[in-house]
Amino acid sequence: MSFFTSKKRGAADPIITVSAETLATVSKRVKLESQIIEFEADPNSSSIVFATRANTQDYSRTNKKGLVLKFDKNIQSGTYNNQEIVAYYFETASRPGRSEYVEFHATTGSYTVEAIENSDKKLHYQIGFEFKGLNESNEELQIKGQSTYIVLMKAL
Repeated sequence: MSFFTSKKRGAADPIITVSAETLATVSKRVKLESQIIEFEADPNSSSIVFATRANTQDYSRTNKKGLVLKFDKNIQSGTYNNQEIVAYYFETASRPGRSEYVEFHATTGSYTVEAIENSDKKLHYQIGFEFKGLNESNEELQIKGQSTYIVLMKAL
């Protein structure tokens, strides 16, 4: 899955290692805990995305879930709302013969960011979040938790 329009990748692209963890509670659901986190940077801006995924080996295809946070990599420590940080919780659902994602996009919420490092070699953030997510059927969930994101980048 790509969150941004791709660009032509070349030999100058760095090697990226992600060390991250998300711990969250989701109303009407079991807790979300994962260290399976994808990082992507927009080649056309300073936007970045962290996508947490849990239960990725689920054979039933009805138990995968996760959290997506998108923000500017130059974000400063502080408290933010849904205008500065895009967030949504997702889970899989199935119908006979197919499965699909159901997304609960944040409608209200707050995000506490500790920007620990932002350099050419490392991005490091601690983000506390609490938001109300709404899906297309107007089902509401409360999502609350914390993520630690460390991205190490090194040139070949």
